[in-house]
Amino acid sequence: MISTETIKILYVDDDQDDFFLVYSLLKKIPDTNYELKGANSLEEALEVLDQGFDVYLVDYRLGKDTGLELIQEIKSIQKHAPVIMLTGMNSGNLDREALTLGVSDYLIKGEFDANLLDRTLRYAIRDARLIESLASAAVKFRSIFELASDPFLLMNDEGKILEANPAFLKKFGHKAFNPISKRAYFFKDLLVDESSKQELDDLFFNMQELYDMEALMTVDSGHTINSLISIVKQDMGVFQVLIKDMSAIKAKEEEELNLKKFSSTGRIARLLAHEVKNPLTTILLSADQLHLELPENVLAESGDLIDVIRRNCDRINHLVTQLLDSTRFTELDSKNHSINTLLDESLEQVQDRIEFKGISVTKQYQSDICDIQVDGEKVKIALINLLVNAIEAMSENTGKLLIKTSVKNNQCRIEIRDNGEGIPKENLERLFEPFFTSKVTGSGLGLTNTQNIILSHGGSIRVKSEIGKGTSFFISFNLSS
Repeated sequence: MISTETIKILYVDDDQDDFFLVYSLLKKIPDTNYELKGANSLEEALEVLDQGFDVYLVDYRLGKDTGLELIQEIKSIQKHAPVIMLTGMNSGNLDREALTLGVSDYLIKGEFDANLLDRTLRYAIRDARLIESLASAAVKFRSIFELASDPFLLMNDEGKILEANPAFLKKFGHKAFNPISKRAYFFKDLLVDESSKQELDDLFFNMQELYDMEALMTVDSGHTINSLISIVKQDMGVFQVLIKDMSAIKAKEEEELNLKKFSSTGRIARLLAHEVKNPLTTILLSADQLHLELPENVLAESGDLIDVIRRNCDRINHLVTQLLDSTRFTELDSKNHSINTLLDESLEQVQDRIEFKGISVTKQYQSDICDIQVDGEKVKIALINLLVNAIEAMSENTGKLLIKTSVKNNQCRIEIRDNGEGIPKENLERLFEPFFTSKVTGSGLGLTNTQNIILSHGGSIRVKSEIGKGTSFFISFNLSS
């Protein structure tokens, strides 16, 4: 089958006889239409370089110039252009020099026939197209690598980080990987759990790939994030690692779970109040009636028992009322308030506790933060509860309290962080439950009431804690429209 493709060749040689020899050899090649154009000098070749040639045949000697100079010009215009050098001698030095410039191959004059010329031309064009395709793919990969919003890195089969994208450096910092440092950085060092590290070792041992492994990772600030890790083998001994930060998704799931638990607790509290208060009323009325009907001598001896019944009924009634109040959405007197101002006013209320324990307070307020529409007094009650808990969790004279405000995704966000003893993992899930407390004198309703106030405003609250390092509460409110 005859090829319909026309291959345009620029032949650059100051010897016309060699030009006609190559022309005659090309005519002997079947099934391919070669179109040959000649140039006798470097200057003449430069004038026609913009005519879109498929391949170039360049003589090493061009009068006062060399073909190497022309090759440099060709490569500056068409980086991956297939160039074949023609020479009258077989020189290793020439070979190395030409290949350094990107020459595809070279032919020795008088030592090639039509078949060798055809094969050399075809291989040069094929290789140039392949290199151009690979270069294009590399540019696309580099673009994806550099612009990806998720952390992305390359590592070898020992877990040594070879390269990382800007998103990785932004989240994990230069302590995790510094491109200009000579020290070795290992991906395993970012993993928190030993089980995750072992899974990574197994991957290297079996030379396998890994998809959607959930793992805790240490980020630049020293905190941990929930991540989803995929590791794909790219080349011999090289792996691509894509890290998806699941913290925002986990936070959203936690907020939804807290809301469901709050609603469920409220239903149980209302049912309990109904079932308990009715018999309580009967007991109290019976005690009052008994007090009226008992003879004076019996009252003198056992009347205090009736008082015990009354006091305990009142106590149960008070606890049930507290439970109802802390698990029921409250009525709000909402007005526009600056969250920074509310925090400062809340801090004033606990200033004596702060000074007594010698705690240092750091404020990181966003100065241009927008107002939020909330019931200021109730929000201050919630903030004071959180501040008191933080103060009580810290040791004297070493306590550090951080209060931070920011705006993100049309929400006003607050972080209250202490460096106290931290909360055990088994207690975190029960933290907002009514009557759950680790304090000897605590009622167990403070955080329940705090959550109630924040949820009543359509906000959210979640907690993150680590034993020995401290606890952070994250609160968010929608911005005023």
